[in-house]
Amino acid sequence: MGKVFARNGEIPARPTVTGVTSFAGRLRWHVQALGFNPLIRTTDRLEALAVLAALLIALIAIPAAAQAGDLVYASSAHTAELQARDRHPVQAQVVDGGGRMPSDVESSASGGPTSVTAQWHEGTRVRTEQITSTSTAKAGESLTVWLDDTGKVVAAPMTADDAELSAAVASGTVWIAIVACGALAVFLIRRGLDRSRDRAWDSALHLLAHNDDGWANRHA
Repeated sequence: MGKVFARNGEIPARPTVTGVTSFAGRLRWHVQALGFNPLIRTTDRLEALAVLAALLIALIAIPAAAQAGDLVYASSAHTAELQARDRHPVQAQVVDGGGRMPSDVESSASGGPTSVTAQWHEGTRVRTEQITSTSTAKAGESLTVWLDDTGKVVAAPMTADDAELSAAVASGTVWIAIVACGALAVFLIRRGLDRSRDRAWDSALHLLAHNDDGWANRHA
């Protein structure tokens, strides 16, 4: 990769710095557009108001997203507590590890869920069942099987890390959804204002060309 040399010994601005500077400049312009300068058009003021409102909504959405994450965490933590109480592990031995999930052959070949036959002891009897394993298991290997209070094979119980991950995903999803709606609203408003500005320019050019006593035609 070739080196980039700057004129007068100046270091070229990084894209990140340039983007931040551009955003700050646009934000400053939108703030100034809400001032009392008579040269600023009404459409510019409306656009600035929409942009600043969207930024304000994005800030307000942070505690709302955090609240959503707290609710999801509380629900997930309660579920994890119930599952930890109602489920227990047993050590099983793989009898046949060559099975594949019928509807997911490709994912099994790439490390996805596989169907294995496992065997374990329940009291004085030996129980053999076909279960789904998240990793490839060969005959003779040991694996952990989770059972509920009725003896049914179930998934491993949710952990505290799973609850935290669910809460983080919920918070991020809520915040992104709110910000995306605000950005879409600004985009639609700006499109409408752009059409209004275009019509205003066309009207002004029409007046300049046909309603100035022929001055524009004489000086063309």
